[in-house]
Amino acid sequence: MTGSTTKRVSYDIGCMKSLRKLPDKVIIRFMDMMTRYMTDPSGNGLNLETVEGAKDSSIKSLRVDQGYRAIAFEVGKDIMFVHVNEHDKAYRWALGRRIKLDPATNRIRVVEEIDVAEQSIRDVRESKPHLFAEVSDRRLKALGVAEEELVAIRELETIEALETSEERFDPLSYQVLYAIAAGYSDEDVYALIGIADDANVHSETQTQNLDFNRLIETEESRQTIFIPESEAELRRVFEEGLEGWRVFLHPEQRKLAYRNYNGPAMVRGGAGTGKTVVAMHRAKHLADQIKNDASRMGQRVLLTTFTTSLAHDIEANLRTLCPEHLDARPPRIEVINLDRWVSQFLKRKNFAREVAFFGEARERLDQIWQEVFDDHQLPEELSEPFVKSEWAQIVQAKGITDKRTYLKASRAGRGTPLDRRKRAELWDLFEDYRARIISEGLAEPDDAYREATDILCSEAPNLPYASVIVDEAQDMGEQAFRLVRAIVPVNPHGEQNSLFIVGDAHQRIYGRRASMSSCGIEVRGRSRRLRLNYRTTQEIRAWAVSILEGVSVDDLDDGTDTLRGYVSLLHGVSPELVSCASEVLELEKLVSWIQSLPSDQIRLSDIGVLCARKNDTKRIQEVLQTAQIDTVILQAGADDRSVPGVRVTTMHRAKGLEFFAVAIPFMSAASFPPPGALRAAVDAADREDIITQYRSLLHVAATRAKKALLVSWSGEPTNIMSAPKN
Repeated sequence: MTGSTTKRVSYDIGCMKSLRKLPDKVIIRFMDMMTRYMTDPSGNGLNLETVEGAKDSSIKSLRVDQGYRAIAFEVGKDIMFVHVNEHDKAYRWALGRRIKLDPATNRIRVVEEIDVAEQSIRDVRESKPHLFAEVSDRRLKALGVAEEELVAIRELETIEALETSEERFDPLSYQVLYAIAAGYSDEDVYALIGIADDANVHSETQTQNLDFNRLIETEESRQTIFIPESEAELRRVFEEGLEGWRVFLHPEQRKLAYRNYNGPAMVRGGAGTGKTVVAMHRAKHLADQIKNDASRMGQRVLLTTFTTSLAHDIEANLRTLCPEHLDARPPRIEVINLDRWVSQFLKRKNFAREVAFFGEARERLDQIWQEVFDDHQLPEELSEPFVKSEWAQIVQAKGITDKRTYLKASRAGRGTPLDRRKRAELWDLFEDYRARIISEGLAEPDDAYREATDILCSEAPNLPYASVIVDEAQDMGEQAFRLVRAIVPVNPHGEQNSLFIVGDAHQRIYGRRASMSSCGIEVRGRSRRLRLNYRTTQEIRAWAVSILEGVSVDDLDDGTDTLRGYVSLLHGVSPELVSCASEVLELEKLVSWIQSLPSDQIRLSDIGVLCARKNDTKRIQEVLQTAQIDTVILQAGADDRSVPGVRVTTMHRAKGLEFFAVAIPFMSAASFPPPGALRAAVDAADREDIITQYRSLLHVAATRAKKALLVSWSGEPTNIMSAPKN
């Protein structure tokens, strides 16, 4: 029995997974016991009892109430909770489990031992086919699978059997097995789990010399074991559940977030691979360093992104992960979208012009364009939309301010060729437009970025930022990244942890692009790619990827990117693709689909209906409310999932969000891509760019779904949609 002696209490991820399946009253009771003990260990001793017949003498049980028991390992001054269940089920679970101190993977593992004679193992192998028939025991152990689990592994016949048996395996073993089943090479598996390819070569002496107290604090153990530092942190973890337990990073993710870089670094990866979570952990890691270094008082980490909505979502998640850094005065982490940062900076610098991000100022720019067109004759065979596009994609994007530079500028990818004479004529028009907006006290966003960059470079102001982290980098242009570079300028004495860039060009939905190196950000040698999708099932992921088949994608620098090796860890039902005779029937199908989702497994707030057009969101809301289904139309700001109701929003607003189930209506050829967007194309190359942008938008929308996806249309389906490939 453990009396009132103070113990350090930790929680294996298996404890959280088992808690999720129990009644709320049991979860609340367990949480209350744990927080009371943390508040006053001397007065609330944990009365642990020996589990009779257990293989490991350190395994104990704790009564939660009359019907439920918690299982823990007690080693020295440590208590690690690993499982909670009904009384008899908890004891059966505990009998075969033991603690394994594993030097090969540098972590504590909870494994189940099965007493089966060697002949029985051989009989299992020979009597029926199994999932890992072609994989030797030696290879499995070398890749990190616990030896004690080999017997159970040889019983698995299908990947579905592996999925349903997840709780039988140590988390690392399960990740390795799934990667092998997904076709990963040994080299890929080693990279995935974050251990060296010769890490399995250890002596028995090393194992015996390992200490539980030391091993529980390793980075590898902390990926699946949570040691709360305060009652508030413990409550936050219990209240948020696994979705909010952001301390659990996959080894591959954790390696990228929690390390020092000797210059700018970049992380790429497909949808659902955890790039934003890595960015948030990166911010926490750097803020921790600032907090622990008295000489860095007042410094902060700037985490910026393209849209206001995504910035709000990230800040809300950081308040779960590390509220102490946001609530500090001054805050050690600042989360803001780049447009807003520029506006605030220029306002402090008394910038005389109004930046036309949106609203009346933006409308006035359109009027000025028309006035310029009225006063100039366009070069032969060029249209007004083409001229505006040339201004935005070449002149503004590249920061061109003089005629000579424009005449020599590369226009790769622009389609319609321009000779020197036409360029000269266009420059006269561009100069007139620029003069007019300046005279009216207006500035375009790229002007604002450039002005802020010039100020930073000329004045060398003492900004408080130790580092800048950029999320959704694929949606920012050259001027934005030149500004980012100027916020944390090149330091000839070293650029440790200066910039951390996160993005995926497959998800570029705003048509902007930039090469890091051309903006003074050198990431070569410090660029990594995430490949495991933790959000979306393999079936949904495969369909979403098929939308981008044949599309060439850049790597956010001067190379190309690929989704090769991008796989999901989960399987489920294929996307439901539904053709309807009319939009009325399509909406009826949407209602019946939402009503068919299991209400005992999914809240309404975990269902998203994503529309290509903003006007359709109100229409969807009215239909659902008529069917007595609560709805919430998402606008700017974070999504508070405690507010009940199906989320209805645009595909663009859904960026950065995820839902248990997603419906994407109105995917007809007549509606998607929107006819107006295609009509605005200035030439064939521009039209192809627009189509690619909408392919990416549909890809992004589909990958918001974790388990279920409905895509519907009336009439002919959009021709950018493909059949699912499993």
